[in-house]
Parts: sequence; C-alpha cells; structure tokens
Amino acid sequence: MAEPARPRASDGSLADPPARHTWQTLRLTVDGPVATIELTRPERRNALSTGSAHDLLAALADVAEDDALRVVVLTGAGGSFCAGADLIDLDPDRLGDAMVEFNTIIPALRDLPQPVIAKVRGAAVGAGCNLALACDFVLADETARFAQIFPRVGLSIDLGGSWVLPRLVGLRQARELALLGDDVDGETAARMGLIARCVPTHELDAAVDGLAGRLAAFSRSAQARTKHLLDATWDDTLADALHHEAAAQVANASTPEFHHALTTFRTRHQGAQP
Repeated sequence: MAEPARPRASDGSLADPPARHTWQTLRLTVDGPVATIELTRPERRNALSTGSAHDLLAALADVAEDDALRVVVLTGAGGSFCAGADLIDLDPDRLGDAMVEFNTIIPALRDLPQPVIAKVRGAAVGAGCNLALACDFVLADETARFAQIFPRVGLSIDLGGSWVLPRLVGLRQARELALLGDDVDGETAARMGLIARCVPTHELDAAVDGLAGRLAAFSRSAQARTKHLLDATWDDTLADALHHEAAAQVANASTPEFHHALTTFRTRHQGAQP
C-alpha cells in the first residue's frame, strides 16, 4: 500500500516521520523504491498555476533527497495529465513572473537522479505536453492527446518544448507540431517517436508498473550519471563525452551495486568453465 514519502537515515533505515508537507495541488506517495507524484487539480484538468508549480518543485526536491527511491512516476488525477498553464487565473501583466516559476520545473525534473516516467491519460497539452516530454519515458493510453496548443491561444512554445521537440522528432516535425498546434493521439505520438509507448487503457497501470520495476532494479547512482551524460551530449564534443563517460565509470566502480554485479558475473562464468 502506498504511503506518503518519508526520509531515510544515513544507514538507510526510515527516519522518524517529519512534519508532513501540505500540498494543495498534488499527492506524493511512495511504494517501495517507486515515488508517484500525482497532480490533483482535476477540476482544471491539472493545469499549472504558480501554486502548483511551487508544490511540484517541493515534491521533486523531496524525491531527489531520498536515496531509497529509484524511480519516479509523474501523472495526473481525473483522467487528464496536464492541460498546460491555467489561463483562467493567469494575469497577463504578471506572465513574466509566472514563467520564472514555471521555468524552474524542467531543470529540476531532468536533474532528478531517478529515471522519471510520465504516465499519461487524457490531455497533455501546451506546457503539460512539454512537462511530459521532459520525462525520461512517456507511456500513454488510448485516451491520451498531445498538443502544442500555443498557436491557438496567441502564445509561443514554452516549458522546454523548443529544446526537447527537435531532439525527439527532428526539426521538420517539431515545426509542424509547434506551428500548427494539432492534436496528436497516443498511437500517433508513439509512431513518430514523441513518446515511448501507447497501450490500451486497461493496460497502462501494468505497463508503467512493469517499467518502473525494471528501472528500480538498477543502480541509482549509475542511472543518474547516464541521464546526465545523455543530456550533456548536445553540448559536448566526442572527446568531452569520452572523458565524462570514463570519469562516470570510475565512480560507478566504487558502488556496492557494481561490486555485487561483478561478483555475480564472475561466479556464474567461472562456474561455467570446464
């Protein structure tokens, strides 16, 4: 049964329960090594306000600091993932201030040491689409709808979409998505490489749980280094990448996970020798 996130002591045991965070716009639960962050503004299809941005940043910080967590699932309540920025309460004269708040979300999300799975049902549009695409994996069901709706409301692409879209689908396809703002269903999104997979609605929970289980079996520190190396490749030369990869492997070699895997590998293969 999932329970609210709880910090661990330095020896890995659960620490005394801290004062609980009071989040008005999301729910953070932990089930073993998997943390789930669920946006909980279904009456607004989980649209982002400055308040929900603040809550999301706090939840991401909690998850990042918990060494026992290996995977994060980001999802939305009420049949929608996230309908972008909450334009109903948005003050156009304070849009700049809101963007400062929103723009801190994506670096915090991508800098998490854990792989992040976006679990998408229903609308993932505008900033909500780019929030999903900033995750390491996006799994969606047949109800999912992805759209860069910005041209429909007189705005331009934001929340990292101009960075991530060309890297996922290429510049030509990114231009079509961003400049036309058309809806893309889950199956089409998977076919074009925008997301990892689209599954039937009744299979989404199991698909996300299965992927989370696989990821949870791996070294947290090694996965964090791999995430960083992949993001850095857009700025690094080949020589830089080789240098950073070597440094990461040296660091990985000092971890208990590597030594356990090495011992298991050697035992298996030495036993197989005649």
